[in-house]
Amino acid sequence: MLRLVFFFIVVLVVLQVSRTLLGGVPILGTLLDIPLLGFWIVAIALGATLSKLGANAIDRRKRSRLVAQLGAVDTPHNLGKLGSLYEGQGRHRQALPYLDRAVEGEPEVAEWHYRRGLALGGLGQCRDAIDALQHALAIDDKHAYGRTLMRLAEFQAKDGQHDRALESLERFERNHGPQPESAYRRGVSLKALGHRERSRAALDEVSQLASESARYQKKAGSSWVLRAFIARMG
Repeated sequence: MLRLVFFFIVVLVVLQVSRTLLGGVPILGTLLDIPLLGFWIVAIALGATLSKLGANAIDRRKRSRLVAQLGAVDTPHNLGKLGSLYEGQGRHRQALPYLDRAVEGEPEVAEWHYRRGLALGGLGQCRDAIDALQHALAIDDKHAYGRTLMRLAEFQAKDGQHDRALESLERFERNHGPQPESAYRRGVSLKALGHRERSRAALDEVSQLASESARYQKKAGSSWVLRAFIARMG
């Protein structure tokens, strides 16, 4: 009960501050000035924010426990898991030493080469990233459901190797079918090589592929549609 009372008090305080700061904003300022509506707008926004912060805090505690567990046993497998965890968080520099040791200890595991490639690419070391991803593909040509080939094409393009990027995308689409991202990357590399008509056709294809995507892929597909639009305008 006390928590609920405290929440309502915080909502009222935030509402007053919001009215002061946002009073001149069209529509939003007017809505906040309507007593009951303004209260519920702030309550819903504040509740969603607190819920998100709480979930993030729980996730951080879970990750911290997992890091402690993995770090307690110094095996190539655990080092690879720990490096993959850091890489998934975008902490590429922190991930790399663990992934280096995992690759050294378990060179036959495609996942460690793949994650190492992502970490190197995230640090801007495209040539080394390409080598690592090619090692992963030599072990398993379809590793990570095609994401290895897609990232290989991405780093090849960033390194100016657009011909090779197109070859990687062709392999990806042969194995997994065209997707909005592959069509976008194909269009960008074709444009860089001076094939403007083929590039425009590939970029136009992005919208169609996005519209045909499964529901859970729609959000990602829409981002590639926007990128394709910008690439056509450039």
